[in-house]
Amino acid sequence: MTSPSTCPVRARLFVVASVFGLTVSAGLPAGAPQAAVRNAEDLLIVDCLLPGQLRKLGRQATYLTARRPVRTTQADCEIRGGEYVAYDRANYQTALKVWLEGAMAGDPEAQNNVGEIYAKGLGTEPDYGMAFQWFRKAADQGYGRAKINLGYLYEQGLGVQKDPAMALNLYREASGIQDALMYASVVQVELRARDERISGLEQQVREGEAESARLREQVQQLQRELAQRRAALQQAQRELVDTRNRLAEARQAQDDDLTRLLENQLLAQEEQLNAQRTQLAALERRAGGAGGGLYSSPMLEILDPVFVAARGRNTAVYPGGPGTRKVVGRVTAPHLVSRIEVNGRQVELTPNGGFSAEIEVPAGGTQVSVVAVDSAGDRAELQFNLLPQASGPAAVAAPAATGELPRGVKLGRYHAVVIGNNAYRDAAFPTLQSAANDASAVADLLRRRYGYQVELVLNGSRLEILTALDAMRKKLGPEDNLLVYYAGHGEIDGEGRGYWVPSDGAANASNTWISNAAVSDILDTMPARHVLVVADSCYSGTLSRTSVPTFDPAEADRGKWDAWVKAVAKGRSRTVLSSGGVMPVPDAGSGRHSYFARAFLNVLQDNNRLMPGQRLFQEVSTALALAAIDSPLPQVPEYAPIRYAGHESGDFLFLPAGRTAATGP
Repeated sequence: MTSPSTCPVRARLFVVASVFGLTVSAGLPAGAPQAAVRNAEDLLIVDCLLPGQLRKLGRQATYLTARRPVRTTQADCEIRGGEYVAYDRANYQTALKVWLEGAMAGDPEAQNNVGEIYAKGLGTEPDYGMAFQWFRKAADQGYGRAKINLGYLYEQGLGVQKDPAMALNLYREASGIQDALMYASVVQVELRARDERISGLEQQVREGEAESARLREQVQQLQRELAQRRAALQQAQRELVDTRNRLAEARQAQDDDLTRLLENQLLAQEEQLNAQRTQLAALERRAGGAGGGLYSSPMLEILDPVFVAARGRNTAVYPGGPGTRKVVGRVTAPHLVSRIEVNGRQVELTPNGGFSAEIEVPAGGTQVSVVAVDSAGDRAELQFNLLPQASGPAAVAAPAATGELPRGVKLGRYHAVVIGNNAYRDAAFPTLQSAANDASAVADLLRRRYGYQVELVLNGSRLEILTALDAMRKKLGPEDNLLVYYAGHGEIDGEGRGYWVPSDGAANASNTWISNAAVSDILDTMPARHVLVVADSCYSGTLSRTSVPTFDPAEADRGKWDAWVKAVAKGRSRTVLSSGGVMPVPDAGSGRHSYFARAFLNVLQDNNRLMPGQRLFQEVSTALALAAIDSPLPQVPEYAPIRYAGHESGDFLFLPAGRTAATGP
């Protein structure tokens, strides 16, 4: 494995799981002996092939059933006499051995698992062609998770010709929602004006080939620069550790002059190291890593007011009457955008990609035009009508209907494991200032305002963190909800895999960290209906945002809202709200909290209604765009399903304690 490079200076993770009636049994039967946990690896999820059961037919005949595949912990597989390959040594041949027999026999779950094995490319490059074939077999039998996976292949053009319409149809089928269903929670406009000016297929091909050659050269140049930056970063880390060791020796020898000299030197080295981390992450982003690259165009989106640009409805309705209204938006890859104009007036574009403008809205509404111009002079324009609530019949129903919990929908009990790591044993990981503060504040808010039963873990080791997750995996019942919050360092390796760093994690040793893939596997085996991961860090492996259904406010009435909430509450979902790709994030910046944590806390504190995860994403994004203007590092939140964590449909629903179902018709 290539040498890892630091992902965020600071990472946070928050997971919410909600169970509405689905029981997934991956562990031991009730009352069975529990496996002894010897180390953290015993708690990682493996593909396990259990031995067959000895059964008796009448008084005369006995027979042995076929071996049974399950996904469970390594310790559980051992005590049940199963065959497995440990997580870190897994490859597609051994994983296929567990599931292929069931897939060949027509089991849709096994067929989907085989497809995911090929799509993951365990120990080899992904084979999307084979993944497509197995996903199709499972989807044809109505298996929702396979429909989502198949839709992603169609949307991205992996192993099959790209077909966005087919992808949306598969997402819609998986959700089980037919009316008032949208698949874009915000408006996004890609800067493609140059493509529209190309006339003729031959000219398009020629220019495309020239562009590809230019981009390949840029990528090669960036890769060379990345290698140099990584080497410099590793050298700086070694020098930092050496300085810390010398400083400890000087303090022990009570050499005050040398101690002051080394303290100043240490401070300078830490500042230099953080600067190198930021530059390296920026280069990785430009070179095509998660979160955007040379092949990605900037995207323009409106965060507030919220509206859905689909089916020809480019209209936003906001509560309140005529007057001044602030429009808030953002662009991805702001370094590629030269200016933003709102109604013909240029507005300030922050380093985070955020912008805002004051708009005078009369009683009859007004049209808003937002124009983004990239560095090449290409333009993208987004137009929509902005209406006060008092204007138009469509505006009246939306606020009254949305936000209520329909009668008959039970959200169950809530539990939480909140983890905050400030102190690290390895000197290569500097002590954090706000991680424990953020974790403590989140724990208090969840306990006080949302009625969670909270377990707070500070400076947790790898074993302690995995033990806490595994305990909840065993404890959860079909009516429970789970929330897991992680605050601490995060890393990403040379292949783009993200990790949490526990308090006992060692530098340049990913086997001592907790990978995002391992977390996704744990979430997949949890007996939960809805899981939401909120990560102020890199979290790779997400699907596109279009595969999460959301409610169209233009069609909001009580009946449609109630039907939508009931369908979303029943659908199994695994989604992630991240603070923005692989860029480093500041440890502090908004008082005692990070920008992202402060925005997240404020949104949940102010919430007085039933709030879907999509809406949480919108409000956090808006708060960050306005509050993190002075942040030295850009943060562009993202919201999408997690790949290979069991996502099928639906969305997570927040509800403050004490709120009950609607009493209306």
